[in-house]
Amino acid sequence: MDKSSGDTQSLWQLLSPHKPDRKSFVYLGLLVVITTALELVLPLYSSHLIDSIGANGVGTAVVLGLIALVLFTAVFEAVLAWFGGRLGHRISFRLRYSLIGRLLHSQSQSLDQEHSAELSARVVNDSKEVKSVLAEDLTGLLSGLISLVAVITIMFVLDWRLTLVLVTCVLAGFILITPIALMMNNIGKATQAAEANLLKHVTEWLRYGKLVKSHNAGGELHKRSQDLLDECFTQEMRATKVLSLIGPISNLVLMLSMIAILAFSAYWLEQGTMTLGTVTAFLLYLFGLTFPLMAMAMFFSNLNKASGAATRLSEISRLPTEPSEAPLVLENITDLAVKDLCFVRDDKTILNQVNYQFPASGLSIVLGESGSGKSTLLNQFLGFYPETHTSVFINGKTLDEYNLSSVRQSIAWVDQEPKLLHASIRDNLTLGLKQQLTDDEVFNALKSVGLHAWLERINHDLRLMVSEQSHQFSGGEKQRFAIARAILRQAKVLLLDEPTSALDDSNKVELMILLRKLADKMRVIMISHHLDLIEPEDNVIEMAAGEIINSNS
Repeated sequence: MDKSSGDTQSLWQLLSPHKPDRKSFVYLGLLVVITTALELVLPLYSSHLIDSIGANGVGTAVVLGLIALVLFTAVFEAVLAWFGGRLGHRISFRLRYSLIGRLLHSQSQSLDQEHSAELSARVVNDSKEVKSVLAEDLTGLLSGLISLVAVITIMFVLDWRLTLVLVTCVLAGFILITPIALMMNNIGKATQAAEANLLKHVTEWLRYGKLVKSHNAGGELHKRSQDLLDECFTQEMRATKVLSLIGPISNLVLMLSMIAILAFSAYWLEQGTMTLGTVTAFLLYLFGLTFPLMAMAMFFSNLNKASGAATRLSEISRLPTEPSEAPLVLENITDLAVKDLCFVRDDKTILNQVNYQFPASGLSIVLGESGSGKSTLLNQFLGFYPETHTSVFINGKTLDEYNLSSVRQSIAWVDQEPKLLHASIRDNLTLGLKQQLTDDEVFNALKSVGLHAWLERINHDLRLMVSEQSHQFSGGEKQRFAIARAILRQAKVLLLDEPTSALDDSNKVELMILLRKLADKMRVIMISHHLDLIEPEDNVIEMAAGEIINSNS
């Protein structure tokens, strides 16, 4: 199998789970047949009208019949375009929904080396190429094929000599257009890759706009964007050059066919072996063939672009997903431990034979220098890495025995720089919650973490949108907000990664008071490398080089 056919096969495999039901295909087929039949009858009716012209002109009934036929044809063409487009858009909708779901449920390690903006570009832009073929070109191909076969058959019945002339011209056009259309495969891939690369960089520059400004890097990055745009422009021009050849070649075939038909018709008319009505029908069919031929040429050209996009989309559809089959639901956490836990990434041992049972009460602080494995250790409890599930124990059972969704419902995670979505305050606080919370419940959670003044500042408006840079927060408010989100989840365990790293001394003290208060109600485990945060009653775990070297519990 050559590369092009392999890519096309990837496209059909990608679309197979999302294809419409048989009834929709039947309706589409009926519309195509009826519309094509009306388009084919029109030239025959016109031929009959011309041949029936007599001394008294044309009958009123014949003219009215022609007008009715033209209107019916236009109506069915509009319905076919709408129905075919709707069918294509529905397939595209299902495909995008499936791909987004795949990304959201993929194993974290599968996405570690991928850029989020590039993945987004694949789902949105690459699927657009697939949608173009389905929503716009597929209907044209079906009607074009039927029209081509039917027109040639009718022409053969009308006059086989002119039919042979026309078929010769059409075949010459296909021979010229087919190699050009096949070139779009590699061009499509290169164009999509260039656009994804551009989107990735621009998204990153805008996300870290303050960093760019503070380092006076705007001019440098602006110049770098020119290189990225040059690559996009180069690939787009390659596609434009190819597509610009298809139209002129089709027109050339049309003109040559018309000249050939007129030349031979003039000769046979003079001999009396052909009527003027037959010539008229042939010319109408010739113009009628222009759209099917163009539609078929565009379909195969865009099919190659879509096949290139499908290759990239198939990579997403094959991403391994997180395990979800375990029936055991975690309702409470009485015991939390790791046994013989090893974790290796890129041939580097990050955790080495770690054994530890976390205390059931109080605040636990994991100490260690950067790179000692602290964050990686806590990440194991959230099930991000399937290969370590059998070394993580909750209530005496391994992590792979539990339904992963119920585990994450019971264990809340607050990152070093808490992540907030570009959504409302309420949506950020209730992220992932199944039950609907009242405003009072949300306000109480925010007040319990000391955000009274912040609530006053935003006028208690839970519909306020959080900006991408979270400008609504200052000091330790972002950490407190993330802790409030954990409280609303009614989590049994709260994990925090360096929550005090970006805070001043005053905010550090306030946050530690809050965490010790929460530790009376739930298991709280935090990462730090500041010894001054430790109180005598805290549980302390010291790590170095991926191992626990000391603990006071």
